[in-house]
Amino acid sequence: MTGRAGLLFSLITAALFCGVAAQTVRECEKVTVGDIVFLVDGSSSINDKSFQEIRTFLRKTIQGFEIDPDKVQIGLVQYSDDPYPEFQLTDHRDKNSLLAAVQNLAHRGGGTKTGKAIDFLRTEYFTKEAGSRAERRVPQIAVVITDGKSTDDVLEPARRLRQHGVIVFAIGVGEFSRTQLITIANWPSERFVLTTVSYQKLRDQTNNLLKTVCLSLEDQTLALVDRFADVFFLVDSGIASNQFTLFRNELSRLLNRLEVGASGYRVGLAQYGQDVKVDFRLNTYQTKQQIVTAARRFRLRSQTGQPQNLGQALSYAKENFFTAEAGGRAQQGTPQYLVVVAGKDSDDPVFWSAENLKDEGVIIVGMDAGATKAALDRFASPGYIFDSSRVTLLIDLLTARRVETVTKDCKTANQADIVFIVDESGSIGEENFRLIRDFLRSVISSLETGPFKIRVGIVTYNNVSTAHISLNSFRDKADILQFISFLPYRQGDRHTGAALHFALKNIFTEKKGSREDFPKVAVVITNGKSQDNVKEPAIALRRAGVTVFAVGIKDANKAELLEMASYPKSKFVFTVDSFIKLKPLKETLQATLCNTIFQIGVQDKESDAETKEACDKKDLADIFFLMDDSGSIENADFSDMQKFIIEFLHTFRIGPDHVRMGLVKYSDSPSLQFDLTQHSDAKTMEKAVKEIFHKGGGTNTGKALSSMKGHFQNAKTSRGYKVSEYLIVITDGESQDKVKDAAEELRAQGVIIYAIGVNASNDNELNEIAGDPKRKFFVSNFDALKTIKNDVIREICSETCKDIPSDIFFLTDSSESISEEDFQKMKNFTKSVISKSNIGQDKVHVGLLQYSTNRRLEFDLTTHYNLEGMLNTIDVMEQMKEGTRTGTAITEVSQYFDAARGGRPWLKQWLVVLTDGESQDSVREPAHALRAKGVVIYAIGVDNANKQELSEISGSSQRVFIENTFDALKELETKLALKFCEEDCKKTVKADIIFLVDGSESIKKEQFKSMHTFMASVVNQTTVGKDLTRFGVILYSDTPKSSFTLNEIYSKGKVLEALQQLVQPGGGTHTGAALAYSLPYFNAEHGGRKEMPQILMVITDGEARDSDRLKAESDALRQNGITVISIGVQDASRDQLETMAGGDTSKVFFVDNFKDLETLYQNISSVICNSTKRVCNQTDLVFLLDYSSSINQSQHTIMLNFTASVVDSFNVRKEFAHVGLAQFSDNPKHEFYLNTYNDKTKLIEHILNMNYNGGNTNLGKALDHIRDYFHESNGGRTGVPKNLVLITDGNSHDDVEDAAEALRKMGVTVFAIAVGDVFYLQLLQITGTPEKVFDVENFDSLANIKTKIIDEICDTEPDDEPKIDCTIDVAIGFDITDTSGSNNMLISDYIQHLEEIVHHISHISTEENLCCTGVPQSPVKTQIAFHLVDSDGRALYDTNFADFSEDVLKKVLSWKLSQPTYFNSELLNFYKEKFKTKSKATVKVLMIFSDGLNENVMSLQRESKLLRESGVSALLAVALRGTDHIQLQKVEFGRGFGYTDQLIISMPSIGSTIFQQISTVTARECCGVMCKCWGDKGPRGLPGPRGAKGEEGERGHPGFPGEEGVSGERGPPGLPGLQGIRGCPGSRGQKGYRGLSGNKGDDGEDGLNGIDGEQNVA
Repeated sequence: MTGRAGLLFSLITAALFCGVAAQTVRECEKVTVGDIVFLVDGSSSINDKSFQEIRTFLRKTIQGFEIDPDKVQIGLVQYSDDPYPEFQLTDHRDKNSLLAAVQNLAHRGGGTKTGKAIDFLRTEYFTKEAGSRAERRVPQIAVVITDGKSTDDVLEPARRLRQHGVIVFAIGVGEFSRTQLITIANWPSERFVLTTVSYQKLRDQTNNLLKTVCLSLEDQTLALVDRFADVFFLVDSGIASNQFTLFRNELSRLLNRLEVGASGYRVGLAQYGQDVKVDFRLNTYQTKQQIVTAARRFRLRSQTGQPQNLGQALSYAKENFFTAEAGGRAQQGTPQYLVVVAGKDSDDPVFWSAENLKDEGVIIVGMDAGATKAALDRFASPGYIFDSSRVTLLIDLLTARRVETVTKDCKTANQADIVFIVDESGSIGEENFRLIRDFLRSVISSLETGPFKIRVGIVTYNNVSTAHISLNSFRDKADILQFISFLPYRQGDRHTGAALHFALKNIFTEKKGSREDFPKVAVVITNGKSQDNVKEPAIALRRAGVTVFAVGIKDANKAELLEMASYPKSKFVFTVDSFIKLKPLKETLQATLCNTIFQIGVQDKESDAETKEACDKKDLADIFFLMDDSGSIENADFSDMQKFIIEFLHTFRIGPDHVRMGLVKYSDSPSLQFDLTQHSDAKTMEKAVKEIFHKGGGTNTGKALSSMKGHFQNAKTSRGYKVSEYLIVITDGESQDKVKDAAEELRAQGVIIYAIGVNASNDNELNEIAGDPKRKFFVSNFDALKTIKNDVIREICSETCKDIPSDIFFLTDSSESISEEDFQKMKNFTKSVISKSNIGQDKVHVGLLQYSTNRRLEFDLTTHYNLEGMLNTIDVMEQMKEGTRTGTAITEVSQYFDAARGGRPWLKQWLVVLTDGESQDSVREPAHALRAKGVVIYAIGVDNANKQELSEISGSSQRVFIENTFDALKELETKLALKFCEEDCKKTVKADIIFLVDGSESIKKEQFKSMHTFMASVVNQTTVGKDLTRFGVILYSDTPKSSFTLNEIYSKGKVLEALQQLVQPGGGTHTGAALAYSLPYFNAEHGGRKEMPQILMVITDGEARDSDRLKAESDALRQNGITVISIGVQDASRDQLETMAGGDTSKVFFVDNFKDLETLYQNISSVICNSTKRVCNQTDLVFLLDYSSSINQSQHTIMLNFTASVVDSFNVRKEFAHVGLAQFSDNPKHEFYLNTYNDKTKLIEHILNMNYNGGNTNLGKALDHIRDYFHESNGGRTGVPKNLVLITDGNSHDDVEDAAEALRKMGVTVFAIAVGDVFYLQLLQITGTPEKVFDVENFDSLANIKTKIIDEICDTEPDDEPKIDCTIDVAIGFDITDTSGSNNMLISDYIQHLEEIVHHISHISTEENLCCTGVPQSPVKTQIAFHLVDSDGRALYDTNFADFSEDVLKKVLSWKLSQPTYFNSELLNFYKEKFKTKSKATVKVLMIFSDGLNENVMSLQRESKLLRESGVSALLAVALRGTDHIQLQKVEFGRGFGYTDQLIISMPSIGSTIFQQISTVTARECCGVMCKCWGDKGPRGLPGPRGAKGEEGERGHPGFPGEEGVSGERGPPGLPGLQGIRGCPGSRGQKGYRGLSGNKGDDGEDGLNGIDGEQNVA
């Protein structure tokens, strides 16, 4: 074919493969099939001459193809105002008639409505009725030719056409709109859009265009290759004769209906018994007739009495049926099926043989010819079982187009940024790269992509990286999938490290569509070792928050994959030994990908919240970090350690009476950075951690451990009592000294040690440090520290809930699909989780049942009350190795939660289901029934487990865990153990509690100790503090006496200590008098807080002698808002206990003996907690209810009833609760505002009568609408909690993030209730925190969360406006070296205006809106210190940092300068130490008045850098008269954008200038405001008024008359006045002039080779 072929196809060809080396038009010879429709602009803007050029262009294009009904078909539409069908795809069956039709094409004229015409193409041309062969996988192409801008919309019509599977080219001629062309065509526009200045010029590009179309047709044909399949039938030779006859007849019918042959469906046939007999292979016959004839001749060989070894047959099939030598086409991406016709259950094991075959990508179809369903389940692929041997049932399976759908787990994991980084190096080859394209297309097809959902990017790399798709390139999945078909393969070297770096810098950026707070994932696909380093680029990518998957094919380097992948490596590394196996890998990778997105977006945030909550209970501890500072650690690694420690400390309640932390770093020697007493809050501690600098050195871990003994010994002394002590060691290498003895000495001291090893750390050494493998952690790189943070913290904090009594049952899968090695790992996991609970008769009970097809009870809840017995039973547990019937197992285990079988239904009950595959029976109903009994189910799936099924078991995706290997179960141990800490009522945080304790003589000494133990247990269940829970104790007998009041002790440790020191008074039991005595102790004078819940806990062992007073005195307490809880022991009167509790039996407790009193707190803690719940007096509560079409009328009614019942729980009145409500679907519908109703009855009546609408779910629009409901004009109130309750069952069709954030910024707390299939990532965007997301299985379950929702609403506090807390310490120093001619002159003599300057500095404390942010600030505290230092850095005079004082200033001004002072290194070092030891301010400023530097500038710059690194915010140097201020500026720092401003003592406004400088530094440090603008200096103030005349002095002696003098000089000006309050920022100035040109940049990369030119034709 010559270069004179048609112009248009050359255009399209160039578009598709620009960048590919030029090829001849012979490419069109490879084109076999295609449906091409031209859409030609026939508007009046095109003259007749130009239209003739179009005809010529079309004719030349058509010449390039073989026109035939079975090959290329061409249709044409002309359009102007309306589209006109010139000819359909099937109108012309040969080239000559087609060319004639084009030649006779008439020019119609009119307007240019391209959008309308594109829709016409889709509905009237690309349909089966119009001749489209899309169903037969024939490529569909549209070519739009236009010379002008369309007058209608083209965006949506073009998008619909592309989604229809049509590849669209756009050619613009003359005055076209390039924007519209790009909108119409496929992406990238460089390939699919061509423009030319005139129709005459089109012909110059004919060859290139023709080539592009041909290549696109070829690639699209290959992309659709799965229109055929390789099908092998494997028949049981022992099936009954009637079954065989049915099979053979059906097989003949099936073959006749299929396009069978060498280039169509390839078919093979074999039979199995004791061995396998192949009748014909996939390539034995070439034609349909041959295959059909061979199938008809098929006969079974007699094997009477022989075993039917299907397992052996499947292994044989793997090695022989589907290979390339046997005719298999897996290398071309052809689907492969093995159809097993089974007459009976196999006589040998089949499961693993079947799994190995499936791993090759073969789908196994099970057909029943007498075998049981259970037998088919054991080998058939999920969803491919037929209960008949009629193989014609397979027709739809084999012929229907395989469309990848989004799986349920990927529907919920629907928000992320994913970038595929694909190797295209030369070792791959074109055929294998086609399989990579198929793999990408398959994975992306299964994702929920979209602008507000998952965004996808694609980078390919060889020695150069190329971004083909950025994260914001496409809006539609169809466009992405079409583009992948044309993804170019360019060969070359392999630079994977450079590709990782490229993705970080060029794709994961805001400009390229990457989004903040969305999970970010990179999937690297490579088939060999990189020619550059991958370690550092991979670490940088992971540090940026990107989770890295590493997929290795064939020759990929495993060590390199491990270097790239995120932690844990076993989860994120995938390997296959051939490109063919990418296809079966897809499901595993996709499941892990979606589970990871869900984990990052939801579960990790939930885990953080749960861990934080658990650690709130751990409110007493002393923790030291021991961090390796050796030379093997890079600065970035050291920074990772700092981040780890900072995130760690923010999990705890830091304070001198709560959790204290210290830090020691070590290399050759240990160095204390701060001890337990130095920082009393997390913020200052974080700052201290950030200020630690990495120095390097050796690794003497043993020496460092030894040094910690003294620090922990001091801990008890400084606190006053001993608490739990922890040491967390982080090291990256083997110690140069011994560690074992030092670690054991610390443990003997009571210190619990956690050892975290990184990189080259020694495993044995880590075990010696930790003393227990459970307290040892290892990661391969420092950036992975963040992934184990919660694991370490959970180990520490889970101890606080070990003794919460509960019933836990494990239901473990024991099927044959689990290998022996994995079964052991599952047992180890179960043992580890159980070991984290406090097993005992009155504590935690555990049971275990394993299951397969049958069930086996290993032990129930009453078998073992000790840990050792459980662990021994698990050790000897044997695997059952059958099928997987989880539903039946759940039904059986249910009985063991009943009281009759040892269960304790009054306590929390948990079931943990652990399985590795899909159940062979239904799980929904058995699981629902068990949950209805109150059992909480956690479902853990490994490997092939089905997430949807796991959700059905647990009832919520939040209680599902998925791991892809059994090794990864280890990551779940502490996470699951912490789940067992969940309580209906959280820990008591704020309350006033007084114990009223009977100390009468009837109580023996040991019994009184039991009372101590009980009270201590209650205290331990609370958080003690001045602003938290306060305790008091009153002992009584004949007379009551306060032991300590609510305002005496604010530390839990000291409360516990005080309880131990209580002395029993002895005497009678006058409880009534004691009640009366206790009332005033709840008043403010004794520390009582009426705004807090107040509880009196009466503990007595006998009848009151003044029982007549009990009712009146306890009623008086209740009338004052005090809850009375009465606790009786032994001989106490139950009637009297009830009287004291006001008849409320829920607040009455009785035990028969004092020993039982010690554990009574387990029952009483929930009553205390419920009694201290926040009273819900005032709230502004708005409901937003989904009434879209996914909710039916009856469900809508249930939702309205639920809403009404919640509202009914509030006191709806003008001064109390206000309620508003709106509904939404496509649009929000207003119902009523917060100020519409003050009558609850009418409000509920409105709710119950609301109408149902239907429609789509536009939640973002509804959230925007609902903001108005909280405005003051609609009833919103300041100082009142604002709550929004959203109830929805669907996924929003619009973006919700911005609207939700705007609500939260208004101070609105958003609760989201999700019904059914929930989209947690989106709900988290709405609520901002996982604790505010609630999910229910269905609308009927809404009632189950009513109490929880009400409690959460009532716990909401008015949104406190954020306040800025800021403190400033300013140190003022003096460098006056030139003292020549002085005679002990004063400081004030040397430094004019010093008094004025100091006054200005002191006024920073009065500055309003310090940060220009509008955020309120606490009063700024400014302290000033003055120092005079000698040449050796010793203080001659100094003052401490203190509030401004005129007296101190006067003393400083009167300091005598007896010797020179110097601006040298010693001076700066003095201030470094001074700030470190004396200052705890947020802002630290050093200001030195100097007459010049006294040391080399470079030396001073080094010291200045160290000063800055030590935490000093700024160094200001004020030049004294005659000093070179430019030299001083060289050592300054921290002045921001004003660093060039002069600071010279002689400046008239030096005071206000320094004020501005310090204010700017303060705004930066306290508020993050990097730049502060100041107005111009004001004019000098007017002279002040004349002062009052002084008193007349004594009369002096008369002097001699002098000569008349001349007029004197004018006196110096007075001190300038204080600067006024700074004005608001001015308007933005005019744009400045263009700057000078920059330096010439580096040379760019070489461009791509141009396309070869054509040879002239003679």
